[in-house]
Amino acid sequence: MPPALPIRARPSPIYRSLRGFALIVLIGLAFVLGFLAGRAPPDTPAGPIPATPPTGQPAPPLSDPPIVAAHYFGRQWPKNFIAGFRRSQVAEDFAALRADGFNTVVLLVAWGDFQPGYAPCCTWDERAFARLRFLLDQAQAAGLGVVIRLGYGWYFHPDGGDPLERIHRLMNDGAVRTAFFRFSERIAAVAADHPATRLTLLSWEDLWLRRIEPNARNDYREFLASLADDDPLRDELPVDGSLPSADGPHAAVFHRYWDWLLTERLFPGVHRHIQPLTLEARIDRDPLSIRAADGSQSLRWIGHEASYRPPGAAAMSLYWAPFWGAENRGETLGAERAAELFTTLLAEASTGSGGLPLFVDQFNVIDNTLGYSHHATLADDALADFMTRAGCALHQAKALGYGYWTLYDYVESPLYNPTFGYGLDGWRLETGDQRPGESRLHPLDADHPHLRLISGDRLSQTIPTTRGRLPSHDSGLDTQFCLHADSDDGATLHVTAGGPSVTLHLPAGHRGEACTAIAPTPDPHGLTLSLGLDQGRATLHSLALFDHIQTGGVYDRHRRPLPLRDPLRALNQRFAARTFADCPSPDRPAQVP
Repeated sequence: MPPALPIRARPSPIYRSLRGFALIVLIGLAFVLGFLAGRAPPDTPAGPIPATPPTGQPAPPLSDPPIVAAHYFGRQWPKNFIAGFRRSQVAEDFAALRADGFNTVVLLVAWGDFQPGYAPCCTWDERAFARLRFLLDQAQAAGLGVVIRLGYGWYFHPDGGDPLERIHRLMNDGAVRTAFFRFSERIAAVAADHPATRLTLLSWEDLWLRRIEPNARNDYREFLASLADDDPLRDELPVDGSLPSADGPHAAVFHRYWDWLLTERLFPGVHRHIQPLTLEARIDRDPLSIRAADGSQSLRWIGHEASYRPPGAAAMSLYWAPFWGAENRGETLGAERAAELFTTLLAEASTGSGGLPLFVDQFNVIDNTLGYSHHATLADDALADFMTRAGCALHQAKALGYGYWTLYDYVESPLYNPTFGYGLDGWRLETGDQRPGESRLHPLDADHPHLRLISGDRLSQTIPTTRGRLPSHDSGLDTQFCLHADSDDGATLHVTAGGPSVTLHLPAGHRGEACTAIAPTPDPHGLTLSLGLDQGRATLHSLALFDHIQTGGVYDRHRRPLPLRDPLRALNQRFAARTFADCPSPDRPAQVP
């Protein structure tokens, strides 16, 4: 087994920006009513949930063909994917994936978007289920397989509550776990009707344990009873019977309990409904500071090997970015060093997987997540060489494949329902002529509306703090407001985000995007974006408010190629065809200097 690397702890994407959503629309009044009927009212009986039907034929081997995947976010921030993508763009987008050599697409299925009400269980948003079915149909039509990331942790659904609180209760409350399993069962029924679905993924990133609550003591007792008599962890248990914490002297017990929850409670509960299923294991280590008797301090690194192979898993899933195993002092890595670290990760994972095949579900070669500028990065001139070496490493590890995180750069905009796919859900529209706001919605692409504003109309949305970091004038980042709109005769709009108003002019004949700088000023409860049409008419297709663009180095947000595109295409072609005859023998595992 290669020597264990002291992995610098990877913060949970629940606390950071992730690199980390059907509505049937009719014409006229029926078109508008479709938006109102899609969301189930509270306490609506969900009805019987069909079990996953048998296929009648054995499933093809998971490795045939290799999984060459890209995540798909529908030109939105991943947090707002299901509500934000436009149906009319999906066929084009999926065709582009095929042209780049991908044979599989990864779809994020956020628990809160599909089951906004979970305690008491359950309320459902049928619009999300219909949109997922549409995506699966389109994937099959494009010749793409599908990997479903089940229970993605972030969502903006206004009825879903705080995502962090939801996850916290899931990890501590058996009744909430039952609601999650009902959600899993419904997704399983949708997936079973679509043969393009190849694999379902749970991720520890979406199942973050912050602390152990007193009501979880029964689970904790069962965990303790599962420990072998000679398990060294028994020597680290709190002698007073107290519950361990993540940052206390019994952190090793806390983290093993977390791993046990993942593999012995959550994974089996989902696996009853969905196969094949995999768990993204936590391949980082958490630091535990140890103070010696002489006052000196050292770090102990706590691993999560117990999460590598839950019972019944079809594969071991893991993630990679250049920071894994690096010093992370802002250094730039060459191709050889990055490939050494990647090879070491795969070797360690293979050793701990118990023979399960590996799937790198998040393959992040370029990452500019805010707050992590100290993370190691790859040099621009090392990209092609690294991708060649990475392909050899994946081949030698007999990996199932990989899922590139973001093919297209995206803006981190916290607006819910930004393309009006759910009508005016999440928005407030005050019309200048006092007509109902829904009268401004008009069909687009048969089932997706656009919003036609006239002089005197005012559109607003209040963004709660539960959506994570909000743009702010004092953040040191430049904030932009952008809209995609048409205006035949021109229009003048004023825009505010809790601060000074800015004016945006659309010239006559405008088609496409228009942007302006803005100084947002959140209050303790959130941030309100307000858009008023002062003069003219404008048809709005989408809105965005952002201070950061997440890049994957492949295409920018306007779909222009970036330096990683051609090396990634070459890797896709080689891995799909298994053409690795020219690979050297495996390199010696990397050593940390």
